[in-house]
Amino acid sequence: MFNIYNRRYTGNKRKLMDWIETLITKHCKGCKSFFDVFAGTGSVTNYLIEKYDDYVLNDFLYSNEIIFNGFFLQEDYDGEKLKKYFEKFNELKATDDNYVSINFGDKYFSNNDARVIGDIRQNIEDDYINKKINYKEYAILISSLLYSLDKISNTVGHYEAYIKTDAIKDKFRFELIKPIKLKENQSIKIYRKDSNKLSKNIKTDIAFIDPPYNSRQYSRFYHVLETIVKWDKPELYGTALKPKEENMSEYCKSNASKAFEELINNINAKYIVVTYNNTYTSKSSSSQNKISLEQIKEILSKKGKTKVFEKPYKAFNAGKTNLNNHKEYVFITEVEKNKENLIRSPFFYVGDKYKLMPQLKELFPQKINRYIEPFVGGGSSFLNTVADEYLLNDLNESIIKLHKEFLKYRYKKDKLLKKLYELIENYNLTCSYKGITVPEKLKKQYPKTYYAKYNKEAYYNLRADYNLNKKDMLRLYLLLIYGFNHMIRFNSKNDFNLPVGNVDFNKNVYNALINYITFIENKNIIFYNKDYKKFINDIEFKEGDFVFLDPPYLVSSCEYNKMWDDAKDKELFDLLDELNSKGVKFGITNLIYHKGNTNHYFNQWCKKYKVYNINSNYISFNDNTIKNNSKEVYVTNYEK
Repeated sequence: MFNIYNRRYTGNKRKLMDWIETLITKHCKGCKSFFDVFAGTGSVTNYLIEKYDDYVLNDFLYSNEIIFNGFFLQEDYDGEKLKKYFEKFNELKATDDNYVSINFGDKYFSNNDARVIGDIRQNIEDDYINKKINYKEYAILISSLLYSLDKISNTVGHYEAYIKTDAIKDKFRFELIKPIKLKENQSIKIYRKDSNKLSKNIKTDIAFIDPPYNSRQYSRFYHVLETIVKWDKPELYGTALKPKEENMSEYCKSNASKAFEELINNINAKYIVVTYNNTYTSKSSSSQNKISLEQIKEILSKKGKTKVFEKPYKAFNAGKTNLNNHKEYVFITEVEKNKENLIRSPFFYVGDKYKLMPQLKELFPQKINRYIEPFVGGGSSFLNTVADEYLLNDLNESIIKLHKEFLKYRYKKDKLLKKLYELIENYNLTCSYKGITVPEKLKKQYPKTYYAKYNKEAYYNLRADYNLNKKDMLRLYLLLIYGFNHMIRFNSKNDFNLPVGNVDFNKNVYNALINYITFIENKNIIFYNKDYKKFINDIEFKEGDFVFLDPPYLVSSCEYNKMWDDAKDKELFDLLDELNSKGVKFGITNLIYHKGNTNHYFNQWCKKYKVYNINSNYISFNDNTIKNNSKEVYVTNYEK
């Protein structure tokens, strides 16, 4: 039977794992979770499988994803059934040509072996479609086929080309893989996603990063395996018989360092472990690293204290390159808490918890299945929380409509930006992000209010047009961006009535918008527009739910607090007592006192739960000065 490491794979770290494990054990203390960001063969996770409780494996190749599921997916399978497939496939006599033999016969495999491989692959697909096997069994059989054919393929270990020879011998034999059983307290999640996007959504103790560093695209190196796994039978091109390009990694291109820096900024981990080899100055252009040793050091050092370790090691090469003094490097970065990459809401909403999230995240439950927020506002809290599902509510209809509008563009960032830029240009508003700004003469004349002076007429034209058609959410968003204090306010006629602000579409707005859209991609998010009590009462709570509440503060003076009173406060706290009796985890932020006013009922109520002080320097939008005579707290019904 095949073990997971019984594969030929470029950059495989198995032979270095004794050294790497020693370094991780020594320098990464108190860890329970491990994120294999570019998992490749999965052999790193396999080597460390006894060390941690929770694992995440990710790789963007279809072939690696199915292999991870074959080995690691903890679902039931019938061993006796698999043995029958083993016997059946080894007795198979294929006589007719098929997709594999037509394209890869007498090239990557003998013609007879190729016919057998093609027939086995179709047999597995048919039986899965007809529900004769479950997904775990399907993954085991496909993985077994990949390991079996890779072992005898007519290559040097990858599929960039095949070895030209007069006669390829029949050597194929189908062997099963040996799935891995985890302990009861362990969990594993498997993804096939863009690592830079996925990293925003994973919270872990250790992030292990072994990315591609040179121009060799893994999707092209292993295109035969990819084609057999996907089984979409594409048209193939060139001598190597490759399909059209897909899954092309930015790490193999000239902007690799930018992609790496974005990844490191996105990582939410206690420790970052990066492996690297020094082929940067290789004579072969395909072997040259796209990221230099110095760039790696610089990027990681910005994230936290970084230690560098090195070891002489023979490099992979395809026979064209002589690499002397080749070394493998391991970087271990202990992430500084104040250097976590936070996402700010693109709505810049009043009461936003963006600046408090580093404190709050440390107090949230370690594992959240459903994140439930009855007072979501602009959303900075959920944007910085890792969960499987998000249920988000607010009584403000406009803010929920804006959230839902952006959901439409979660895979269409460019389209959203294009529409916003067109509106900005049509109304002749400034856009400092794109260099469209105020004339110098006006800046000198109004040094503190020049944006307001320049944009005033355009803003009021925009406001008038929105009030004629209140369904246009992108116009509303620009009113929020260019308006006074980024607020949303309507008069008794339901017309938007805020004056122009001294702001415009700048770099901060752009970054917040892009980060928001990136975060919500591939997320299970539902927005609601209900009274908070109805929202909570309509939920059928499950194990792993977490309710985070940032309600209006009774003793503050924000605009949206005008509809909140003592009765609402008591109603909310009674509801939280009810959630507590059901075993539902919750956390709530609030002010005990502010500017001489004390919330006496809240102060008494919270004593029955766990209370954490928050260093917030509470600021009111109506009084833009820092208030030291405030006490903001976070109250929970669970032990962290």
